Amino acid sequence: MSEKWRLIFNPDGDAADMVAYASALVEGRIAGKYMLSTEKLPNTIVVQGVKQKGILAGADVDINKDTAARYNIKVANYPRSGRGGPKPVGTVNLSDLLKTSSRKFNAVETDPDAPAVLLYTSGTTGRPKGVTLTHRNFAQQCLNVSKVLPLNESDTIVLVLPLFHVYGLSNGLISGVYFGTKMTLVPQYSPAKLLEAVEATKATVLIAVPTMYMHVLQAAKTRKTSIPKSLRLCVSGGAPLPLTTLREFEEAFQTRIAEGYGLTETTSSVCLNKSGEAFKPGSIGPAAEGVEMRVVDDDDNEVADGQEGEIVIRSGVVTPGYWNNPEATAESIRDGWLHTGDLGYRDSDGFFFITDRKKDLIIRGGFNISPREIEELLFSHPKVRDAAVIAVQDKREREAVKAFVVLEDGETATEREILDYCSENLAEYKVPKIVEFRDSLPKSATGKILRKELREGYHDDRLLEKAGADTKEQQHG
Repeated sequence: MSEKWRLIFNPDGDAADMVAYASALVEGRIAGKYMLSTEKLPNTIVVQGVKQKGILAGADVDINKDTAARYNIKVANYPRSGRGGPKPVGTVNLSDLLKTSSRKFNAVETDPDAPAVLLYTSGTTGRPKGVTLTHRNFAQQCLNVSKVLPLNESDTIVLVLPLFHVYGLSNGLISGVYFGTKMTLVPQYSPAKLLEAVEATKATVLIAVPTMYMHVLQAAKTRKTSIPKSLRLCVSGGAPLPLTTLREFEEAFQTRIAEGYGLTETTSSVCLNKSGEAFKPGSIGPAAEGVEMRVVDDDDNEVADGQEGEIVIRSGVVTPGYWNNPEATAESIRDGWLHTGDLGYRDSDGFFFITDRKKDLIIRGGFNISPREIEELLFSHPKVRDAAVIAVQDKREREAVKAFVVLEDGETATEREILDYCSENLAEYKVPKIVEFRDSLPKSATGKILRKELREGYHDDRLLEKAGADTKEQQHG
C-alpha cells in the first residue's frame, strides 16, 4: 500500500486540529502533527525520516521542477508569511476544503496494525525519533482508559495540552472522541484562560501537567470570585506532582487527581496512582488492566519485588517501532518488551516506583529534552570547545536546563551570548536557563562526561530514596 500522509502544521492550535486528525484517519492516511523548533532553524528531522528524495526550498528559490521530476525528486516550497503567500506544495487550506467538500464520504478500510499517527520524541542521541502509533494502539489505549477512568457523554474535557504530544492527543482528543464527550479547547495556555474555560463550560475533566496545576492553584487563590467546582476528575502526567499541590488543589476545587505514567512509545498512560483510593505517595501506581510491567536486570531477567532494575512494558499500546529506524527499534523493543530507560522497583502490592533514569533525559513542562541535542548545538558555536548539559531545579523547584561550557583557548563569551545562540536554534523549552563556564569538564578514562559530578549538591525530587519509599497504603481526602 502506498504511504499517504497528512502533515498537520498548525502551531497556534485551534479546532482545525480536531478535524484534521479525525479526517486523516478515516481517509486511511498517516497523521503527523509537528512543532517547528524556531523560525530561523526549522526542525527538519521529521522529513529526514521519510525515504523519498525531495527538495525543501525557500519561497523565493526557483527550482527546475521538470528536471526534478525526471529524477523522481519531489519539490516543496516553504510559504511566505501572510495570507497572500504561496502555500506549500500539496497542502490544502482548511477553509477551502470546507467550502468544496461533500457531506457524503466513506471511511477507508484500514489494517488495524497500520500506522495511524507519527509523533516525534527526543532521543538520548540528540536526534528525535518518530514513534509509530497504530490504529490498534489507540483502540487498546481507549479500552484501557474505559477500565480505569471511564468517561461518558455528559463529561466535558478541557484540551489545554498540545496535540503534538501523546498525552494531550491520546488521553484528551482521542479518548474524548471514543467516549463521545464534549471538548473545550484552550489553544494558548495561561492559568487565567484555563480557569475561564473550566468555569465557562462547567468542565468535568482536566488533563494537565504538574506546572499547570501549580499555576492554576495559585491563580485560583488570588481570584476575587469563587473557584469553579465542576471538575469531577483530574489527571496529571509528564512529571510527578508534589503531594502538597495535589492535596491543596483537591481541597480548593473539590475534586480528585490521578497521577499517570506513560511514554510516547506506550500511547500515553500505562500506570495510574489514584488519589483517594489505594494511593501511595511517590508511586506511579500499579499497571493498568491490559498492561504487563516488569522490573528486570541488565540481562533482562525479572527481579524480585523491592529490588531495583529497569522497568519494561508489554501491551497492545506499545508501539511497533520507530519510523524508518530499525536499529533504534531493536534496541528499545526486545522479545516484545519495551525498555523504558527508567529504573525503579515494584513493591509487594504491585505498585511501581521510579528511582532513577537510565537515559539522560531532562523533563520540563511534560516535555522530554535530550541533553545531547543541546550539547551538539553548543559544540557548533565557534567559541565553544566542550559542553555538557544537565537538569537542575529553578526557583520554583521545577526541572530546568543548565549548560556547562568550556571555551576555546583565548576566547571570551558571556552567558547572554551563549543563551542567545541557543534561542536562535532551539525550541524555547529546550533553551538552557543557566550557563556556567569552566576550564574543564569531569570525564572518565574513556572520555565520557561524568554528569553525576556536575550534579553535586543537586537532588532530583522526582526520584525516590528506596528506604523512604516503602510507604503503607494511605487514604487521604
